[in-house]
Amino acid sequence: AEMMTTDPRLMAVHESVHVGCPVEEAFALFTTGMGEWWPLDKASYGGDRAKDIFLEPQVGGRFFERFVDGDELQVGTVVVCEPPWRIIFTWTTADWEGETEVEVTFTPQDDGTRVDLSHRGFDRIGPLGTDVAAKFRGGWPGVMHAFVQRSERSN
Repeated sequence: AEMMTTDPRLMAVHESVHVGCPVEEAFALFTTGMGEWWPLDKASYGGDRAKDIFLEPQVGGRFFERFVDGDELQVGTVVVCEPPWRIIFTWTTADWEGETEVEVTFTPQDDGTRVDLSHRGFDRIGPLGTDVAAKFRGGWPGVMHAFVQRSERSN
């Protein structure tokens, strides 16, 4: 059987950053504190309506946006949660055929924590996959930069 070749444009997006705080703090800021740092002006479905974003750190927890009028849009669900080391949540929208998956790991280092993010599964989206992957490839660096900046403010 021939191996299916994956279009390189559908490859997982990887981002790694370093924050100068212990893993427990980094995990808490990324999850419970997501609303404090996520750049909704740059990365949201609600756009001007987007007021807040939440990631509930428990299996079955929701990843969702809340709009100024109180409406909520669920983007994904937490499928693995191992505080303070790892969280995996799905990310999908109504016009995708399948869901993608975001895995974030937190690794202690001498001077803080290494945070590795991997967003995969773009091959499951269908015809829109390559466009969606390109958007996230361009978007995650800014989101993770915002996370690092916020972590520096809390120290």
